[in-house]
Amino acid sequence: MEGPTDRPRRPAPRGLPAKRQAIIDAALRLFVRHGFAAARLEDVAREAGVSRQTVYSHFGDKDSLFQAVVEAHLAMALEALDEVRADPLDAAPDPAAQLDELARRLAGIARDPRSVALRQLLRTEGSRRPELFEIWRTRVARPVFAEVGAHLTRLAHGGLLRIDDPVRASGQFIALVWGTGWQLSALRDVAGAAADGPDEAALAAARTASVALFVRGYRP
Repeated sequence: MEGPTDRPRRPAPRGLPAKRQAIIDAALRLFVRHGFAAARLEDVAREAGVSRQTVYSHFGDKDSLFQAVVEAHLAMALEALDEVRADPLDAAPDPAAQLDELARRLAGIARDPRSVALRQLLRTEGSRRPELFEIWRTRVARPVFAEVGAHLTRLAHGGLLRIDDPVRASGQFIALVWGTGWQLSALRDVAGAAADGPDEAALAAARTASVALFVRGYRP
């Protein structure tokens, strides 16, 4: 069984050719705007400024195009998280410092317009096309959990955290980071933010508090 300490396999989309990237971006916009079922590959081609044959030659069908959208999103997320892994442990012996950077990057992934659009699509289409959610669950959520788990395991091996169950710890960390950001952005003053929504300083302070809570729970 794959767990969060298994390194996820990297998809190919880094440095995509311009036409392929334009098609992927156009497809996500149209899937959200019209729904997956109503969006046609001909419309995607028009939105991307390419021929219909170009879309078919790159992707073949709409299901394959959706999977490419998901793969591109995954590549963006893993690239952001991978840069944290490159930091040496002795450069920041306090686990909170490294986890704060990990939390910042996770929050950035969640707020990226492509992430927002993909979540919107899954909310509207998930019940009608459960296979779309399954693709996202296995091709995005699982690898992101795995990458976070690898970061936490690395800190545990360095003696900075005590983690017996990386799967559970990954879920808790992600829930703290994303859940706190969602509460402040969606509930605003109900969750302690300004009535018109949190600014960057408030979001950063909330992330730091979430990291501190996590570290207190897992400090050796």
